[in-house]
Amino acid sequence: MKNCIRLTFGLALLCAAMSTAALASENAYLYLVQGVPGLDYSTTADPQFPVDVLINDEVCYVHGLAFGTINGPLTFAPGSYDVKISVANSLAPCSNSPLVDRTVTLNGGKNVSAVFALDSTGTPTLQAFNNLFAAVPANYARILFALAADSPAVQVVFVNTSTKKSYTYSANPAALLSESLPAGNYTVEVSQGTTTLVPATSLDLSSQSVTLLFATGKASNNTVTLQTKTIRNVI
Repeated sequence: MKNCIRLTFGLALLCAAMSTAALASENAYLYLVQGVPGLDYSTTADPQFPVDVLINDEVCYVHGLAFGTINGPLTFAPGSYDVKISVANSLAPCSNSPLVDRTVTLNGGKNVSAVFALDSTGTPTLQAFNNLFAAVPANYARILFALAADSPAVQVVFVNTSTKKSYTYSANPAALLSESLPAGNYTVEVSQGTTTLVPATSLDLSSQSVTLLFATGKASNNTVTLQTKTIRNVI
């Protein structure tokens, strides 16, 4: 009888664990990226241009997200979400009129980056990119480069500082570039034609990691910057 009770209890725990794992696998994940320099929006704006993010008119998920910041990942049930971004209000967060109001669809088990940026007319927009988080082989790293800047197509050059080998890719506006590189220390440079938008910047690509890179700002006034976030142990 005791063995039967133990077996039943063990099966119950296993079923609970499996149910929890199944629910977790159905979650969706969202990174929020503030890619608008204040002076690109207005000559009188705070250069850091902090913003608030309201989801479904219910929860002020993020308060005072400043330029150059990557927030997340936030966890959601799969579905479509209304995202409103407004100039930060420290006394009453998310109460200002939205600069952007967009629906973002999050599918189960997927990972999305939503980048607050400016379009070619200087109007705030929200660009969504589907991130690839499949397992990364040992001794390799995945780079996910999103061109969210107001810029034509660019060239992205990664140079391994040990081997001096270079890897050059083209990236289109509002598109996501996904590539795998041997793990190691690199520099990354972004250019448009003969114009350097982002000078060589150090980047550590560790084994079995995913590095998110977001080019934001405006090419026309030399405000393009590169924001990065590395997620390790993607196995």
